[in-house]
Amino acid sequence: MPTTNDSAVTEFVLLGFTDRPELQPLLFVLFLVVYLVTLLSNLGMMVLIRLDSRLHKPMYFFLTNLAFVDMCYTSNATPQMLSHFLSEKKTITFAGCFAQCYIFIALLLTEFYMLAAMAYDRYVAICDPLRYSVKMSRRVCISLATFPYVYGFSDGLFQAILTFRLTFCRSNVINHFYCADPPLIKLSCSDTFVKEHAMFISAAFNLSSSLVIILVSYAFIMTAILRIKSAEGRHKAFSTCGSHMMAVTLFYGTLFCMYVRPPTDKTVEESKTIAVFYTFVNPVLNPLIYSLRNKDIKRALKTVLRRNVATNMPAFPINHNSRPLSQVSLHFDVLSHEDLPALHPRSKCSVDMGEALHLAEVCPVPACGLEMMTRNLTSVTEFILLGLTSRLELQILLFLLFLAIYVTTVAGNVGMIVLVRVSARLHTPMYFFLCHLSFVDLCFSSNVTPKMLEIFLSEKKTISYSACLVQCYLFIALVHVEIYILAVMAFDRYMAICNPLLYGIKMSKSVCTSLIVVPYVYGALTGLMETMWTYNLAFCGPNEINHFYCADPPLIKLACSDTYNKETSMFVVAGCNFSFSLLIILISYLYIFPSILRIRSTDGRHKAFSTCGSHLTAVTIFYATLFFMYLRPPSKNSVEQGKMVAVFYTTIIPMLNPMIYSLRNKDVKEVLMRELLRRKILPLKIPLFFQSPNIF
Repeated sequence: MPTTNDSAVTEFVLLGFTDRPELQPLLFVLFLVVYLVTLLSNLGMMVLIRLDSRLHKPMYFFLTNLAFVDMCYTSNATPQMLSHFLSEKKTITFAGCFAQCYIFIALLLTEFYMLAAMAYDRYVAICDPLRYSVKMSRRVCISLATFPYVYGFSDGLFQAILTFRLTFCRSNVINHFYCADPPLIKLSCSDTFVKEHAMFISAAFNLSSSLVIILVSYAFIMTAILRIKSAEGRHKAFSTCGSHMMAVTLFYGTLFCMYVRPPTDKTVEESKTIAVFYTFVNPVLNPLIYSLRNKDIKRALKTVLRRNVATNMPAFPINHNSRPLSQVSLHFDVLSHEDLPALHPRSKCSVDMGEALHLAEVCPVPACGLEMMTRNLTSVTEFILLGLTSRLELQILLFLLFLAIYVTTVAGNVGMIVLVRVSARLHTPMYFFLCHLSFVDLCFSSNVTPKMLEIFLSEKKTISYSACLVQCYLFIALVHVEIYILAVMAFDRYMAICNPLLYGIKMSKSVCTSLIVVPYVYGALTGLMETMWTYNLAFCGPNEINHFYCADPPLIKLACSDTYNKETSMFVVAGCNFSFSLLIILISYLYIFPSILRIRSTDGRHKAFSTCGSHLTAVTIFYATLFFMYLRPPSKNSVEQGKMVAVFYTTIIPMLNPMIYSLRNKDVKEVLMRELLRRKILPLKIPLFFQSPNIF
């Protein structure tokens, strides 16, 4: 791809909704009314929240940002479209098209994660009401609102640059009412492979990850609400979530069918109709949903109207009696007094309603011991690893067993790496990724097993604080690297089977290198972030880790500081990454299986299936041992179960992977036999089937 854009096109023509002149004035009036209502309702919502101090709560802070995003969202496309209804020249400049495309993608992604932040706010308010003002402090709210803007505009810029690096030299007529990616891609006369798949991956990741946050939040919320004894308390709790759930349903319902598949003629035509909903209908409905279903908003609106704002007070008054957001007192108007213990079963003491409100008044956020977030107050210098068992008679047996497993793991993975390296016949993308999978498995096992073997034979079963953090970091980083390498391998199989004629071009050396670098970089950064959350915890009591390596769940149980942020971060990161990587794998195989079934010959289908069998086996074993462990917060029961499960993914799986990919793979078996023959390790007379040249 060239480094500059070589497009001969300097402007585009937007076809809009219809080319029938008699409908243009009618559509102009219709969308002008919708646009004005959208502006007035969203701007009115923002001003109302600013004017009424009773709405100075995190929930309405996020609602203000959502209204702002909706207002910008519809203003990005509507003015240009309205001018085209009344103009014969329906063009937009190349730069104007780029800006419109960029802002559209950026605001779309911002709204994804703003809705996710609002779901998280409702989770904290309902599931942990006693500490709501502490956990949703001013700083936390600003951080949660800032992230969607930063991420959305960064990813939007990346996607827009990929689009406008394409060459447009055929037609300049866009079959849409604004500059959208799918119809733009169809006008390109250069290779759109990278852009199409980048758009597909970005849409799938952001849709799934933001929706996972929302679904997980509501899973906890519904569980907490169902524990409320009074019917009135349940009704009030449900009412605080109803507006958000309705907005989420409308927004995601109109997007999912569009942005999780590559563009075609049919989807571009359908998207013009669907785009009306998320460009015009959703922004005009959101303020209506949040006002008509919300008593606070309706009460505040009546109060402001009575005050005659325009003549008696400035537009943005400063309320000197209102507390800053970081010291917002706890609001228990949603729930009754008897419902609070049910919502927070982890609380070790019953808190009187009056005491809770008094604590919120006399203990502002900065004075409540949150300085632990700025520095580590750990007094523990080393940890004791309890290991798999405390029975002395089993130590030697377990040492020999895990030593044999580790030696087999090292020999199998190193052998696979060397075999792929020395044989030119295995210099293909599939074995390039397999080589890296073997390297990650080798590091994964070596991070845990040597220390575990040492503990089996030593009376001193300790690990230093710094070594524990390093082990924790490497474990988290390598887990994330492995799940995305497995996803990359699924994508490679998709390209090989669904697009075999262009496989050599689309899976070039540069593409393969990029696909393998991303898991390492992302895994390293995610591991570092999660380890820093662990480092911020204070360990000042027991130092016995109920595990055979430094794992997050048992470490969290030893902390004497608040573990809420760490538990939530671990839960969200694990849920998002596991679900997204598995989504890539499942989507790849959804394309692979129909392609295989379209192969006419039985032999051809069998060969195609055989290339995926090893990968499917490895994926099934790996995800089956991880999913039920890392998608729930830690508890005593999960830590005990985790010790047994961890044996599989730290020792057994790294040992099995090279066996799976060698015993089930004719290429590897044939190359191995030829290398052994060449080095005279095997006798010359071997069965003929090992010399078969038939390679799929």
